[in-house]
Amino acid sequence: MTASDRDRPVVDLFSCGGGMSAGFAGRPGWRLAGAVDLEVAKPSGKEAGETGCNAIYAANHSLQPLSADLNLLSPDALMSKFEITSGEVGCLISCAPCTDFSRANPANHTSDKDRNTLVGRSGDFVEAMMPDVFVMENARELLRGNHPQHWNALKARLERLGYDVRADIHFLSRFGLPQVRERALIVASRVGPARTLEDLWEGREIDTSATTVRTALQRLAEWQATAPDDPTGAASPGAGAAVSARLRATPTDGGGWIDVARREETRRLLTPQCLQRWTSGDFGSHPDVYGRMWWDRPAPTIKRECAHVGNGRYAHPTEDRLLTVREMATLQGFPFDYIFPVKSVANRYRAIGDAVPPVIAWQIAACVDWMISGRKPAVEEWVMPDTTLRLADIKSVSARRAA
Repeated sequence: MTASDRDRPVVDLFSCGGGMSAGFAGRPGWRLAGAVDLEVAKPSGKEAGETGCNAIYAANHSLQPLSADLNLLSPDALMSKFEITSGEVGCLISCAPCTDFSRANPANHTSDKDRNTLVGRSGDFVEAMMPDVFVMENARELLRGNHPQHWNALKARLERLGYDVRADIHFLSRFGLPQVRERALIVASRVGPARTLEDLWEGREIDTSATTVRTALQRLAEWQATAPDDPTGAASPGAGAAVSARLRATPTDGGGWIDVARREETRRLLTPQCLQRWTSGDFGSHPDVYGRMWWDRPAPTIKRECAHVGNGRYAHPTEDRLLTVREMATLQGFPFDYIFPVKSVANRYRAIGDAVPPVIAWQIAACVDWMISGRKPAVEEWVMPDTTLRLADIKSVSARRAA
């Protein structure tokens, strides 16, 4: 038996491009043992394999995920495919799709979609594998939305199986992500008390200057100065003449389409939808479209469709362009050397926006280590290598108060 064979297995359901798995990859004592993703371009995709996210996962983690529908794939079939036995898995990850919970789609407030049942389906895999720890990351509305029955049923099932369960909602910039991102995190342990990010950071806080767009892109530039060429990350989609003109008219450092609308000489550059919003005085629920990021704030939430400036505040603070794949991945907490080897540039952005930020996943894995070992990881064990987060960014709360 090799050292790798003795490492605790991790299985990742809904593995996407490997963001959550990245929290365990390379961490001592763990090995990625199985992953599954149907690769459908949610929410409108029809054909398995169209996002190419399994190729991204395989290129970074040396494990080929199974392309399968977890509504149809049985736990036994998955365990057989990856030669997994019940009780041996250290951590089971199941980041079920959040699209039909998220408040970003107003229809979700009243309509409960079939895909939401995948939250409960995760319980079938927990019961079959009986992992030491189960982890799920999802939209805030999984816990506080209008369809709580999915979470309530899963929680009750986990507790019947003997798990201690914690469910919290976090703003991830608090933990070093250079982005405003609010997410639910569910942790269930059958080997000790459930531990979460709040426990890990007790007595510590982030230096907020470390979570700005400016700092993140400066640190990326420092790394790139000595790094090899980056063919999968340097790309960004070209913009047509109308979009380019709109961006040139948008004020730097946080400007948006409303600023363009305020000036009569540039108002003609608005899209028909934005012009109608301006005329009616109703700026809508998405005022960030065609907006620039601010230099000295965290980035806004990076979502799946971040491949176009018309879908959010995804333009560079000063340059007239969308952030590159690498810049967007950096703000989403990916390691600087993470690669996105799929032909479609839009699918590279989609894999980034769909991901659990790896810099946060690394901290979640530290919590899992704590649950299993009973030892709280030292602060240096929280910091994922080659990302925007540095050890010096994590401050003692008592030291700040004393100062």
